[in-house]
Amino acid sequence: MAISRKSRRMLIMNTTRKIQLKHAILSIRAFTLLESLLTLTLTCFVVLMFSATLQNTVHMIRGELFVLQFEMILKNQQAQAVTNAEPRSLSSFKGVVKVNGVRQPVPKETKFSDFEVTFKENGNIQSIKDAKIVILLPYEGGKQITYQLQLGSGQYKKTTS
Repeated sequence: MAISRKSRRMLIMNTTRKIQLKHAILSIRAFTLLESLLTLTLTCFVVLMFSATLQNTVHMIRGELFVLQFEMILKNQQAQAVTNAEPRSLSSFKGVVKVNGVRQPVPKETKFSDFEVTFKENGNIQSIKDAKIVILLPYEGGKQITYQLQLGSGQYKKTTS
């Protein structure tokens, strides 16, 4: 039996289509694998860069939050001295902050100067010695916060540099 020209042509066209389809599928798979590797590499790079930035931001926020907490401790000690009619102390030596002799946790994002402040029963500061508190925030480019305590009034002046 002889195959007609028309059926022969159809057979060749079908075979050609199958070959082209297989070739297209294989090249798409290879492209998808290459594209996936490239996307994975870029994603890892972006995530690593973002995490470093995020860590710096977290350190800055921790430092600022502790400064705010320290201000509240300072005001609270003064208020308790007046309320309880007894002296209250706040001190730091070699970076260890103590409130009435009890050690307070200090995050690594803050560095304290040495100081010793005692509030009298009326809320005033007892001694002239070390009436200046300096807090250094190394994660904010060495930002320095200074509290200059005023004798007699118990108030303080906060400056940032």
